[in-house]
Amino acid sequence: MNADTASHSHAETVPPPSGEATVVLDIGGDRGAAIVFTPSSLEGSEIEIRPSGESWAGVHTGVRPRHLRDGVCFAAVFGTLPAGEYQLRVKGSRSEPIMSVGVTGGSITEGRWPPG
Repeated sequence: MNADTASHSHAETVPPPSGEATVVLDIGGDRGAAIVFTPSSLEGSEIEIRPSGESWAGVHTGVRPRHLRDGVCFAAVFGTLPAGEYQLRVKGSRSEPIMSVGVTGGSITEGRWPPG
């Protein structure tokens, strides 16, 4: 078997839960970040994001436990996004977007899944 016909399988390694001050956000100028808090039932799911009205391009991040001083929460963190309006859904779902968020340059936007 040569390199052209070899089948490669790559298992994605899931990092351990994040602790306080362990996630790096690249914000400033026209770039912001979005943190989406979810129920624990979404742990391990991927949340997909797109600029409002555009096609889904596969930009996503995992829902992971976040260990904080006051307990554990579950969240998807988009560490750097151009300022603008965004729509989110569970990656791979064919449903309409579940929620929308606005990202402002130099700021962190927080949202709850599902929105209330």
